[in-house]
Amino acid sequence: MMRSKTWWACSASAAALLSVASPVLAAEAAKDDNTVQAVVVTGIRESLERAIVTKKTADDQIDVVSAEDIGKLPDKNVADAIQRLPGVNTTSAASGEGGFDENDRVSIRGTSPSLTQVTVDGHSISTGDWFILDQFQTVGRSISFTLLPAEIVGSVNVYKTQDASLMEGGVAGVVDIITRDPLKLGKPLTFEASVDNAWNSLNKTSKPQLNGLLGWTNDAGTLGVIVQGFYEDRSVERVGQETLGYTTIDATMQTGKSIPALIGVQAPTLIGSTLFRQERKREGGEIAVQWKPSDKAEFKLTGFYSHLDATNQNDNYMYWGSHELSLNAPTSYTVVNNTLVAASFPQTNAAGAGVAGLVVDNIVRPKASGESYFVNLDGKFQLTDRISLKTQIGYTHGVGDTPSEPAYEVDGVTGISYGRSGNGWAVTPANINPQSPAGLANDWAWNETFRSVDTESYAGFDGDFAWNQGPFKDVLFGARIAGHERKVDGWDRGCSLGANGQCWSAPAQPFSATNPTSYPSEFNASNLGVPGLLIPIAGNSGTITSILNGITDGVHGPISSIKQPVNYYWQGAFRVKETDSSAYAVAKVGGEGWRGNFGVRIVNTDENAYVNVSDPSGALPGDITSSAFGPYYVHHVSHTYTDVLPSVNLTFDATDKIKLRFSAAETMSRPDFSALGGTVSLTDTIDKGSGGNPNLKPIKASVYDVAAEYYFAPASIVAVSLFHDDISSDVAYGVSNQTYYNQLNKDFETYAVSAPVNSSGQLSGAEFQIQKALPHDFGVQFNFTYIDSSDAMGGPLLGASRVTYNLVGYYETKQLSARLAYTFRSHYYAGLDRSSAENQDDYGSLDASFNYNVNANVTLTLQALNITDQLLKYYAANKTQPRAVYDNGSQVYAGLRLKF
Repeated sequence: MMRSKTWWACSASAAALLSVASPVLAAEAAKDDNTVQAVVVTGIRESLERAIVTKKTADDQIDVVSAEDIGKLPDKNVADAIQRLPGVNTTSAASGEGGFDENDRVSIRGTSPSLTQVTVDGHSISTGDWFILDQFQTVGRSISFTLLPAEIVGSVNVYKTQDASLMEGGVAGVVDIITRDPLKLGKPLTFEASVDNAWNSLNKTSKPQLNGLLGWTNDAGTLGVIVQGFYEDRSVERVGQETLGYTTIDATMQTGKSIPALIGVQAPTLIGSTLFRQERKREGGEIAVQWKPSDKAEFKLTGFYSHLDATNQNDNYMYWGSHELSLNAPTSYTVVNNTLVAASFPQTNAAGAGVAGLVVDNIVRPKASGESYFVNLDGKFQLTDRISLKTQIGYTHGVGDTPSEPAYEVDGVTGISYGRSGNGWAVTPANINPQSPAGLANDWAWNETFRSVDTESYAGFDGDFAWNQGPFKDVLFGARIAGHERKVDGWDRGCSLGANGQCWSAPAQPFSATNPTSYPSEFNASNLGVPGLLIPIAGNSGTITSILNGITDGVHGPISSIKQPVNYYWQGAFRVKETDSSAYAVAKVGGEGWRGNFGVRIVNTDENAYVNVSDPSGALPGDITSSAFGPYYVHHVSHTYTDVLPSVNLTFDATDKIKLRFSAAETMSRPDFSALGGTVSLTDTIDKGSGGNPNLKPIKASVYDVAAEYYFAPASIVAVSLFHDDISSDVAYGVSNQTYYNQLNKDFETYAVSAPVNSSGQLSGAEFQIQKALPHDFGVQFNFTYIDSSDAMGGPLLGASRVTYNLVGYYETKQLSARLAYTFRSHYYAGLDRSSAENQDDYGSLDASFNYNVNANVTLTLQALNITDQLLKYYAANKTQPRAVYDNGSQVYAGLRLKF
């Protein structure tokens, strides 16, 4: 494994090897120009050629998606669009919410999404997550692309090598989203609009999608304005089976006592039939004002706002495995790969008498939401003939909000059997009717609210001194400072049925009042590949909410009155404040047949984490004893880090069509805010949870890249890239036992808590891409990425798929264009969820888009996503241990696009 102390020696050696290996260099390299020129793009081929020009002339390894690409690919957000690029991976979920039908996170070359820096016009963007666990669990710095509709984008630059002028934070690369410039619209008045009908194959519902842009520039071309708005409504439905973790059978469990041979065997804790429904409304807009008072000064003021209303309901009907194992023993069983893959438990007593084998779970999250906005001012100044300056100042704000989560659970009797079947489990419950309260006992109810606020104020400048002395062309320099804060607060209120019956107001039968109904017909076990799925039921969201408003614990009033000190859920609350400052210098160099840059970026991180720490004794000075979740104190943990990040990028012109590249850099990324905050999320039914670590150090890596690119025709390329990342400080996950208050059982209990720790690892890989316009108006794109990775213990790195590939075919005439795109990603380690490993299985999706130009102003559009209705599958330590299988259906968007 290469160490960072040999970095410069390795860089120089590799550069020398490339020089020797090159054929006779071309007479003079084309002038370096990283700026995308103003080109009016009217078709697929033109947009591809534009991207090729940017890639060819850039110093860094870069891939580009232009606005025309986004408009004509079957993609509804920015992550969907750039997943077609080589080395780019996407995930449709951030954490424990499971996978959905829209890509949410982006990663580059086998690293996790948190190690990818995402910027808009070169500045940070705060984000908010709509799902409650993502608001306080370890997703931290990664950006939720569900807030970024593709229509707002001019282009997206994906940097897969680093230079010192790029903002730190991306270990393997940077994604920079470029918005449109009003002064580059090309005409005094521009109007664009799209109207779509969004249709889902599962629930057969249709919803509107509206986007509009109005642009104006004055006759002198010195003042321009863009106003853009979007409203996109979708009814999301997902059906599936989930296994919420695995536990190790031990001698304290009744199963271990009765059958010692099963001690040490892994067994599923909760197996459930889950139905998720959501109304997802994304609305917002952008305004940009650009003013060029002279040839030596230019200003651009940009404001952006996006709000995602994500009201949702989740129904689940679960086998409570950890409870059965603790208080019961199977009469027959099967073990495969040290996993209890089949078991049959006897019925020992009635529900509510201390043993429960079934759980009916109904959760409603009205008005769950995520939002993001920023205000940014850019300035460009030509100070002298040789010195230019760019300035930037702004503020960004993100919120993830769950105003309430009314929910309840009831228990059924024991006497359940289960076994492996297809993609999951076949479960046979006891002889009860799940749609009747008979045989079911009221267990507990709760309500909770969480709010995550993420803010950053920033300012910086970038200078360019035109040196033009020998090989030295330009000297770039700059500095940046940012103050960032992530704050999470939560309140949790629950009660369980006790001997005094305080939880439920008499006569206690809220379950029957919900009038549970069967899952809809689209909940098809055969489609999921899980015959014999648990008998599913669904609650009524309005009734659930009204019932919980009337529930009282006899002391603090209705359970809906949640924001009180006694309900403050300090385990899930934290605050992290950070001041990040940096400065850099870069020399752009070049000569006959070669060019490049080398430089250094110096980064200082001043980090302050305010962590809530449990103190069951309640005796320490400063203890806060007002919470029902036990005494705690606020521990202030501060660290300051300084990182020196050198970089070099060299390009050699072997011929006028062949370019050889070499890049090397030291890179860094900061740990997730929620990981630093030490927040703890607990699952009381299985005594497991996840937490943070305020002493995590920054992630550091030495990254290397060599590439050969052959530009053999317009809009055509064949390229190969080899890369290696030596990650000297990574973040992995470990499990420890910690004591917390169990709200369900009203007692302090020992939880297995998974938390991040610093580790190390490495990855090596290769990328191949080919792009070619074919005869008769056809064209093809293909890319393939292979990655071999491991952490310090020999396991896989978080987020690294071994194989990723994309195959895109297109056909385009003046009147008709069509694309068919297939994207495949092999399985990868997604991390720990409820202290159990989670891997996403191989996944491939086929998408299509069609555009018919009625005339120069009107285009009919049709886009289809996940045409073959592929299932998302997850497993734990191995495929013997399924974690989840989901069906999200196919999505179809039919509409028209207007342009004047």
